[in-house]
Amino acid sequence: MSGGPEPTRLSGKPSLSGLFRKDMIGALVRYRVMTFIVGSALIILVLVGVPLQVWGHFDLVAKVEGTIHGYLYLLYLFSAADVARRAHWRLGRIVAVVLSGFVPFLAFIVEHRVYRQMQAEWTVDAEGQATELADLSDAGDADDAGGDATRGVPADQG
Repeated sequence: MSGGPEPTRLSGKPSLSGLFRKDMIGALVRYRVMTFIVGSALIILVLVGVPLQVWGHFDLVAKVEGTIHGYLYLLYLFSAADVARRAHWRLGRIVAVVLSGFVPFLAFIVEHRVYRQMQAEWTVDAEGQATELADLSDAGDADDAGGDATRGVPADQG
C-alpha cells in the first residue's frame, strides 16, 4: 500500500475547461459532449425532419438537418477515436459507439454505458492524470511478489 492519497474515479463531467485538456479526461469530455450533440441532432432529424419530408412534402428541414448531422457525426467519430486510442478500447465497444450515431436514442444509452465502464477502468491520481486501473493492480502485484520493498528484503528472505 502506498502512503499517498487514494486515487479517485475518472470524472469526465462536461465542463468548458475539460474540453481543452489534452489528456484522457479531456478526450472523454469531448466524446461525451459530441455524443449529446449528435444524439440530439439525430433525434431532431428523425422526429421532425423526416416527418416533414414524408408527410408535409417539405424537404428543407431534412436536407439541412441531415447535412448538419453528417458533419457532426464525423466530429463525433474523431472524438470517439481519440478516447478509443487513449483507453485501448476493444472492437465491440468501438462498433457500439460507431453504430450509436445511426439509431435514435442509442447514442445516449451507449454513452452512459461507456462512461460507466470508463469509470470502472480508470482513476485520477493526485496530479489529476488519468491512470488505468490495470496498471495500478499490476504495480501492486509486482510489489507483493517482490518481498518487502521498503527494507530491500527479497521475498524468499522475508
